[in-house]
Amino acid sequence: MSLDAAKDALRQSGLMDVPLNLLVVDDDEIDRMAVRRSLRHAGVNMTLTEAGDYATAIAALQERPYDCVFLDYRLPDRDGLAVVQEVRGRGDKTPLIVLTGQGDEEIAVELMKAGASDYLPKSKVSPEVLARILRNAIRIYQAELQVDRANRQREQLARQREDFVSRLTHDLRTPLVAADRMLKLFKQDAFGETTPEMSEAIAIMIRGNQNLLQMVNTLLEVYRHDAGEKNMMFDTCYLPEILREVYQELTPWAQDKQLSLTLANAVENGGAVMGDRLELRRLFINLIGNGIKFTDRGSVTVRLSLIAAPDPPPSSGVDDAAPDTASNPAPDIAFDTAPLRQIMVEVQDTGPGISPADQAILFDRYRQGNHKRAGSGLGLYLSRRIVEAHNGAITVSSAVGQGSTFTVRLPLKH
Repeated sequence: MSLDAAKDALRQSGLMDVPLNLLVVDDDEIDRMAVRRSLRHAGVNMTLTEAGDYATAIAALQERPYDCVFLDYRLPDRDGLAVVQEVRGRGDKTPLIVLTGQGDEEIAVELMKAGASDYLPKSKVSPEVLARILRNAIRIYQAELQVDRANRQREQLARQREDFVSRLTHDLRTPLVAADRMLKLFKQDAFGETTPEMSEAIAIMIRGNQNLLQMVNTLLEVYRHDAGEKNMMFDTCYLPEILREVYQELTPWAQDKQLSLTLANAVENGGAVMGDRLELRRLFINLIGNGIKFTDRGSVTVRLSLIAAPDPPPSSGVDDAAPDTASNPAPDIAFDTAPLRQIMVEVQDTGPGISPADQAILFDRYRQGNHKRAGSGLGLYLSRRIVEAHNGAITVSSAVGQGSTFTVRLPLKH
């Protein structure tokens, strides 16, 4: 590229519109002068600072930002590699162009690995070459800054969204809890005797309010998981005991719908897992509650059994889906992987079933499926997050018109 072409490229890139803050680090005055003259002959609009050693260069870099640094490897106090490591170590992405002497090409490669932007043998310093290298280095630098700004904006928007969700769920939950308490007082005739018609209306209102409260609570729990703010209290939990509690709590609902709710426990003794009891209870209330909700005739059966640990373990979601634990890794707890050391809970219903297309997205966030009574699309996503936080797996097996079976596998405690 000719000198005129190099100048045109600088003009087109906008690098001649405002002065560039440049730093030349070299202990040889003649070499610094060669860089200075070449930049001026190239027509670079600049404010140039010079340093002859490591200490002066670092002090200059700490005092003000630079658009580019031309750096000699051989300095009297420390080498150029120390400068690169210092700058990159504090997250500074300022372009660093290494100027090498004869025979220093291998050293230049090492400097590039450490984070230098480019290198140039001193024997090739010229206005044309410096203009080209400077333009390329600053163009890449500006692109990186734009990416950083975009990432910061996305992170800020994510924080604002999460803060909005947190505040919204809190503000919604408070009046819903108050309304639930008030409606139960009405049902108990605390404000006077109610007629059968009024009792029926109040019962409908209570169910609707509780459904809405459950949706708000689910939204809040999903937010906590995704924001990494969910702190689980792991301890010894007995799944047969938890399932009996959930079964007793949900039996009246099943009876209201004239459904048969059955708990079949094949685990004679034990059934202990390491987990958060409240989260496991939330998991099975959600799964069994879904079975009741989406089943109009027939039954919901819950089976508890011990199985051999598969190798490799099944993935979460549909059988061939990969689990997502990066944003909320399970606690550092030892789990037993010996044969017959997993516990399996199956929730089988005689509902309408789930299409293969819906099964593929069933455990994804905000994926509701096409069922007419589908909710917020967060319940099964939250269930998946809870299971994965316990080093387990959740899968679904279903066919349209033939019901569905949700299976949870958890490792037994040692």
